[in-house]
Amino acid sequence: MQWAKVVAVITGIVLLLSTTSLSETFAQVKLTPAAKMPVTLSLEMGGCNNDLTCGAEFLVGDTVNFSGVLTAEDGTPIPNAEIRIVQFLPKPELVTIASGVTGIDGEYDLSWMAQLPPKEEATTDVTEKILKDNVVFFAQFDGDDTYSSARTAKLTAIVQANQIFTSVNAEKRVYGPGESALLFIGFIDTNDEFVDPDSIRVLYDDQELKVEQKKTGSYTVITPTLTVDHHQLLVIPKKEGYNAENGFLTVQVSGFFGKA
Repeated sequence: MQWAKVVAVITGIVLLLSTTSLSETFAQVKLTPAAKMPVTLSLEMGGCNNDLTCGAEFLVGDTVNFSGVLTAEDGTPIPNAEIRIVQFLPKPELVTIASGVTGIDGEYDLSWMAQLPPKEEATTDVTEKILKDNVVFFAQFDGDDTYSSARTAKLTAIVQANQIFTSVNAEKRVYGPGESALLFIGFIDTNDEFVDPDSIRVLYDDQELKVEQKKTGSYTVITPTLTVDHHQLLVIPKKEGYNAENGFLTVQVSGFFGKA
């Protein structure tokens, strides 16, 4: 009888250890993540002039279009996957400039308004003009529970500041003493399109005058009474992201024999 009890205890211990070992093994199998499926991600950018790095050229404010497709290794499209367009900054820093999800066919279409990378330090030279800069992009898929992450090759582009050209004309070539001059001011950008500055200062012999807008990029100003043989007009436009050219005009007055 004693031996029967001993055998029963030993059998119970063996079964307990076997059950524990199997449970641990099963838990380990469950905790081991499944291998993620590799994917292929492509990127195209509008305006490219070569097949290697793109080399597109844009003005500040232009819309830049990005497109591509995300597929599994066997070519199956992957829908509803988030794609990010990432830009390298000089700091160095990576910044997401556009994002969206793929469609049912695995394709995505994103856009970004071109702008120059921010300067690391503010300049104290008010005469310094912003010119252009090289920018670098790539598309990124961060992966999910099923698919691994992917990144495209880098594409480059040149972003350059737009330009405002200022024209100033008088209603007449020469005015008489005591008259007021009607002056026309126009602003045209690099694409020969009329554009409105963010701000306009008009200095008439160091006196600031108010302008009246007639239509986009077109303004008029009326001077005070002309009192000397000539008067100087300076037009100072400003617009963010643009190099703005000042405008000048000398208003001629004939038959004036007095003193200022």
